[in-house]
Amino acid sequence: MKRALAVVACIGLMSCSGQTPRESAEEPSSEPAIVWQTPEPLVMAQTPADPLLDIAIELLDPGVRPEDSTPVAAVRRLESQLLAGDLRQTLIRSNQWGVIRIVPTASALTPVSIRGRILESNGRDLVLDVLVEDALGTLWFEQTMAYRQGPDERGASGFHGIFNALSNRLLEVWQARNSERQQALIQAAGITYAQELVPSMFSGMIQRSEQGWELVRLPAVDDPMLARIDRIRNQEYLFCDTIDQQFTELAARVKPTYALWREATLEQIEWLDRYEQRAAARSVKAADSEFSRMQAEYAAYRSFRIQEQALFDLAEAFDGESQTTVMRTQDQVFKLEGTLETQYDTWRRLLRDIYMIEQGSS
Repeated sequence: MKRALAVVACIGLMSCSGQTPRESAEEPSSEPAIVWQTPEPLVMAQTPADPLLDIAIELLDPGVRPEDSTPVAAVRRLESQLLAGDLRQTLIRSNQWGVIRIVPTASALTPVSIRGRILESNGRDLVLDVLVEDALGTLWFEQTMAYRQGPDERGASGFHGIFNALSNRLLEVWQARNSERQQALIQAAGITYAQELVPSMFSGMIQRSEQGWELVRLPAVDDPMLARIDRIRNQEYLFCDTIDQQFTELAARVKPTYALWREATLEQIEWLDRYEQRAAARSVKAADSEFSRMQAEYAAYRSFRIQEQALFDLAEAFDGESQTTVMRTQDQVFKLEGTLETQYDTWRRLLRDIYMIEQGSS
């Protein structure tokens, strides 16, 4: 039984290797500091302020090895998708932003992207290594955020505290820029996306240096290439929206079992804490006999195991499930298969091939 308790307590404790962006808006430390978040309200707006900033949330790194086929790894991979969806819902609920999309891989498709890695996740604690970066490669911030769900939050929807704090921090960084700089970032992100398609035609519009970047000039409004690029970008948006619908359906099927698993895990952790406190104080009451302690321990353990097995079964099924995505262009239908990352890479390559064919035939 102690081995099972150890599994619960140690799910996902992985080391994390950070990425070094090309430039930094805030000088990062060599090792991101862990910030244990206290509950804080989400900063919300009645209407989002212009200019609207679109944000991409990259699927969270589950913190398990790709070759790990254990049920625990399957649960963590499933959880990484559910937590990315929870973060998206928090950003939407704040009403501070433009379109929030979940993407397999961050790119210049949106001006700002959020990447995260799960370091610890159980029924009580969530520890994430978070990196926020814009399409120009500027690091907005990077930190390891941790949140412990309090006893008065039992039944609350997920680890909302850590996502509230992340949304609020993102808003602070965005509002620290004046409106001209905000608009410049959105325009520069569009040019960066165009440069990925046709580097030679859009070069020289953004000047980069060790101090940062500057938007030198914009393409002509009537440039026919912009219309083609917008069409390609809209097709990439369509893929993300299709995947988002799949995530919505996944969450509807899995979240009830996931919530029960988290509740059972939390009860197990709380019981273990109380037991260790009593043992350390050596003040076990007479009524708390060895037999009653064993009964309580077994009840908590049994509840956890029931929910754990149910979630493992669901996670393994979804982990091995390869859902085909059907995408349509003006005159063709494509069926994308494989993992979500593979489908996204294939679709982006197809869109670029389509652009080059159109460009050559004009």
